[in-house]
Amino acid sequence: MSGALSKEEIYLQYKDKVFAYIRNHVNSPEDAEDLCADVFVKIYQKLDTYDSSKASISTWIYSVTSNTVIDFYRTNHIHSEIPEDLTDERSTVEEEVLSQENLSLLAKALKDLPQEQMDIIVLRYYKGYTLQEVAELMHLSYGVTKLRHREALGRLNEMLAS
Repeated sequence: MSGALSKEEIYLQYKDKVFAYIRNHVNSPEDAEDLCADVFVKIYQKLDTYDSSKASISTWIYSVTSNTVIDFYRTNHIHSEIPEDLTDERSTVEEEVLSQENLSLLAKALKDLPQEQMDIIVLRYYKGYTLQEVAELMHLSYGVTKLRHREALGRLNEMLAS
């Protein structure tokens, strides 16, 4: 693993992104903290199996994080629906947000979104709010917030793909 990040560097670099992702999918802050700790335990245990030729470290961490959240829903037999963005094919934009190496491209793409969509993305991914909390903060219905969120992800996907 020459040139690879140490466990401490991985934790410092990714803890906020991992926690924000989990917090967006899990209602309880306590559960989110537990799951975040679980993610890093799994990462440390499996770090020697990580293959940089298959995926970037950030994509691999995203995958471990996403699978941990899905396992949480399955293990706890949570009766509410598993969030769509966990059961859909993995959102390439969410993956891009987590794995984006060039943040200036992302910042530029965000600035090109309509203000409302930019606010939704910032509140969800950078501030760590759930879509329900974003809806309340922005005084929008949950349905409208969910629609605008999907539109924003679509636009970001187009902008980042070009």
